[in-house]
Amino acid sequence: MLKRLLMTALVSAAAYGAEPAKGKTEWTQRFKGCSVTVRTNCPGARAEIGDTVKLALAFESKNGGSVHVTLHENGNVIGEPRTVASGDCVEFERKATVPGGIFISGSILDADGKPVLTARKRRAVCGLGVLVAPEKIVPGNPLPPPGFDEFWQKKRAELDQVPIKATRREFSPPDLAETLVCYDTQVDCAGGAPVSGYLCMPRNAKPKSLPAIVVFHGAGVRDSVPRLKYAHNAIAFDVNAHGLPNGRPKKFYDDLFKGELADYRSRHLDDHEKNYFVGIYTRIMRALDYVKSLPEWDGRTLIVTGGSQGGAQSLAAAALDPQVTLCVAQVPSQCDLGARLAGRRPGGPMCRNSEETQRDPVVVRETAYVDNVFLAKRIKCPVYVSAGLIDNTCIATSICAFYNALPEGVEKHIAINPIGGHNGSPSLAGQRKIGEVLKLGE
Repeated sequence: MLKRLLMTALVSAAAYGAEPAKGKTEWTQRFKGCSVTVRTNCPGARAEIGDTVKLALAFESKNGGSVHVTLHENGNVIGEPRTVASGDCVEFERKATVPGGIFISGSILDADGKPVLTARKRRAVCGLGVLVAPEKIVPGNPLPPPGFDEFWQKKRAELDQVPIKATRREFSPPDLAETLVCYDTQVDCAGGAPVSGYLCMPRNAKPKSLPAIVVFHGAGVRDSVPRLKYAHNAIAFDVNAHGLPNGRPKKFYDDLFKGELADYRSRHLDDHEKNYFVGIYTRIMRALDYVKSLPEWDGRTLIVTGGSQGGAQSLAAAALDPQVTLCVAQVPSQCDLGARLAGRRPGGPMCRNSEETQRDPVVVRETAYVDNVFLAKRIKCPVYVSAGLIDNTCIATSICAFYNALPEGVEKHIAINPIGGHNGSPSLAGQRKIGEVLKLGE
């Protein structure tokens, strides 16, 4: 039934490149008691300027309900939402006039009008996106801010004035005390807050015997996490973004997120010297300094990884420390913060602010100091990134703008999920690469 509806709705167009999705035109997503099938006339979810992009969504549910579907172009809502009942299909059509992304996103409701939830208790979202000439997407703000390189040189010099001094409290992971050692670790840093995280590695590791991996967190306020998966084969350092003490009750972190740190992502957008992400990026540099100072580090392999805000930190780490050897950043934020100048929605967290703020010339100039599209030119190591074409938080176009800004000759890989939202668009190739480098299967 779904396929018949969609085949009636769409007429095939000429084939375009199949890079993002190997020529596919149809995907089915299944949720509790219902399913959504989406289809496009653009093979591989890829179009070129001048093409007419057609998108359709069909819905079937055993228990009734509906999907509220919205059309977006470059993150901007186009027209009014439309409702699809079970057994029906909705169609959209949009002429591609500029490089970017066109997508439909839907919120699934049950028969009582309540959101359907996933197994992880998140609202079920569905949809499909098409990239339009993604290799032509450039930053909305085309020029780095005044003194960009000098600013980060100054921050590096300030950090170098602070000795790499750590305090560590050893603890034993359950059932692994004989094979692993873990430390609740704080490292002195410039900027007013320490680096804080959990450091884990094989017990009694020999000097210069271990690669290292540093893991960064997504947005929010939370405890660090012992990365035991990596710790059997590597120095694994998981860092919380704010330099907070570890091991406190969940309420401690929740209260900070609701109170003192509630607005951290939007602080001092008009002053790069005070921007909160300057402090985060400074702690990134010190976390890497510390790992490299450990006698167990092999002096060669230094991996950084994370998703969303953790992806942004991973990109910044690769840019600000030339010894990073591999970067895996999944749906990274902090990219193309000046996108509104090109009519696009910027990547998180700037997308949380009003369009007026996004367009403000002072904000555009000052946030550019922590925009990864400008840090990209410093990266020398292989980079794996991912993007979801229905991601409304870290817009795919913002990630494409970063990807295209990487220097010529840098090994780079991008994983595009045409039906992926913010929490469902990993870089599987990047994860496999980490496993290969760290020999996780051995």
